[in-house]
Amino acid sequence: MNVETLIYAYLAICTAMILFNCACIFAFRRRDRLLRQRSARLTEKIAGEIRLLQSDAPISEEHLIFLRKRLRKIGDLMAFDETLEELLEREPDAVWVYIDAIRPVFTWLAAENHYRSSMQMAYFAYVLGKYRILKGKTVPLLTELLMKLLEETSLYCRENALQAIYSTGDDQLVLRALRQVDESGRFHHAKLLTDGLLTFSGDRRRLVHVLWDSFDAFSVQVQTVILDYIRFGGGGMAEELLPLLADEGRDDELRFSCIRYFGKYPDPRAWPLLLSFLEHPEKHRWEYAAISAASLSSYPGERTVLALKRAMSNASWYIRFNAARSLEAFQLTYQDLGNVMDSGDRYAREILQYRLDVQQAQKKRETQRGQEVVPV
Repeated sequence: MNVETLIYAYLAICTAMILFNCACIFAFRRRDRLLRQRSARLTEKIAGEIRLLQSDAPISEEHLIFLRKRLRKIGDLMAFDETLEELLEREPDAVWVYIDAIRPVFTWLAAENHYRSSMQMAYFAYVLGKYRILKGKTVPLLTELLMKLLEETSLYCRENALQAIYSTGDDQLVLRALRQVDESGRFHHAKLLTDGLLTFSGDRRRLVHVLWDSFDAFSVQVQTVILDYIRFGGGGMAEELLPLLADEGRDDELRFSCIRYFGKYPDPRAWPLLLSFLEHPEKHRWEYAAISAASLSSYPGERTVLALKRAMSNASWYIRFNAARSLEAFQLTYQDLGNVMDSGDRYAREILQYRLDVQQAQKKRETQRGQEVVPV
């Protein structure tokens, strides 16, 4: 094959790519234009029904039938979503009253099952969650549909179904959903599960206790999710987590989560264990010492400071780094740390100097921002 043939082939490929991009741009613009047109028509109809509701009249049966027919198509459901989003910015209270009035429409849509593909079902679940269609309501048809979506291979289906389930505020339904996700064997990232639980619209304390009562029925991955939810969701579980922290027979990841918990919610009963993990790193995986070094920033005291100073000489960079950050959190002066800086341990000096430099740089930036003159 000569050079001229290669050039022509390259030009042909470039031309095809340009034509493909142009076709995509045209198709997307046409789709957006149709979506805006549909949204404009829906806005007018929905605004009329909102005015009707504001006058204490019930929503019209004609409007419910109109939505039942129109929202069968996924394009119209997308336009409906966009319309509600815009109206919520203008008059949120009135729109939420309207959403409450049209809840039966979504039961009809689920019963008629017009959304065939998994992506369409994922979008339907997304709308259910976004507008809290099941908030405080028991609609077996819709809840069973969401549970069925948890069996799909599509992550979008499963995640949107979970989001809709969190929006119900039903702790027993959330428990059931987590069990199904756990037992399915399909990978669902722990962060997605934790972040999702934090959006739960019901009583968070009650959900914590419901999940804890079934804690041992879950896999380690979901148990870690539950512990992270407890940590980010408000704490209050020291009595339950102390035995877990001390139990050497439990999975390391669970104990790591407990160490982080007691870093955020200090408890004097946890301090000896955290100190032991840091002072005797050879007895456990290095992560015990590293995470404990970070959590001990919540336990000021002479013994803690001494242990953190010693940890500055550890061979693990993560242990040294977390120990330096914890010492920094105690707001110790250069003189307080002089024995570390003047020691012959290069590792300890370098990591501590790095943290001190970061601290000074942050203070300098804050000072500069404070001196900035805002133009009138």
